[in-house]
Amino acid sequence: SLGSSSPLSPPEVQFRPYRTDDFITRLYYETPRLTVLNQTWVLKARVNDSERNPNLSCKRTLSFQLLLKSKVSTPLECSFLLLEVPYDAVRIRPVIYHFVFSNESNETDYMALPILDSVECNKLLAAKNINLRLFIFQIQK
Repeated sequence: SLGSSSPLSPPEVQFRPYRTDDFITRLYYETPRLTVLNQTWVLKARVNDSERNPNLSCKRTLSFQLLLKSKVSTPLECSFLLLEVPYDAVRIRPVIYHFVFSNESNETDYMALPILDSVECNKLLAAKNINLRLFIFQIQK
C-alpha cells in the first residue's frame, strides 16, 4: 500500500511523468506525497540531469531528489535509498545517501539513481510510471 511504512514493508513510490512549461519542454517525474517517519515527503526525478535534448543521447541516466514537505521542530538526520520493487526486472545497485533535513534545508541535491546501465534505465523510462521502493532511516544522535 502506498504511504504505509512498517519496517517490514517500505513504501512503494510511483514516479509519474510530467512536462515543464518551458519553451523547450522537459520531462520530469514526481511522486504523490507519502508519509514516512511521521513526515510528509515527495520524490522528484529527471532524465540525464535535464539536458536540453536527452532524446539525442544514447546514454540515459535518472537522478532523483528527496523533498521534506513537513515542517520540523529540529533537524532530521536521515539515511535513504531507492530500490526496485519486488518482481521487477530492473536492477539497481543499493547506494545509501545521507542528508540532514530542516525547515531551511528541506530538499536534497539531485543524486544519481544507481541503475546498472543505460539499458536498465531505458526499461524504466519505457514504463508509463516508475515504481520503486523508498527506505528512509532516521539517525538518532
